Amino acid sequence: MSEDFQLAWLVYTGSTLVLLAAGWWFMRNWRWSWLRRTLLLVLAGVLLLPVKIPVAESVAMPVLPLYLYQVLFEENGAAPEVTANLVFAAGGALAVMVVWGLVSLLSKFRRSRRRRFDEDPYFKEQ
Repeated sequence: MSEDFQLAWLVYTGSTLVLLAAGWWFMRNWRWSWLRRTLLLVLAGVLLLPVKIPVAESVAMPVLPLYLYQVLFEENGAAPEVTANLVFAAGGALAVMVVWGLVSLLSKFRRSRRRRFDEDPYFKEQ
């Protein structure tokens, strides 16, 4: 990878992280924090995950900008590999958030059930 391209990746990654931090900052008072986390994780996934196109001597590019470029400027639209990478990046981020949400719901349920049994005088040992 050339030095110019490494610098471009560095600038792109830094600006994307600043954008995600600004999104977190402006959404920090939302009631549904899981929605904020999901949106930011999906955006991070599709903006930062690289895709390698099957052209000889090609370099890895971010998946969402490459997809948008191909949709807008290529004759045949987006390549199937790029579309699949975009779907898998967004789907993977959503799957991570689903697992995270289920684990947090289970832990909250167990905590509330434990608290309810601790406060109930019939279940306390005397």
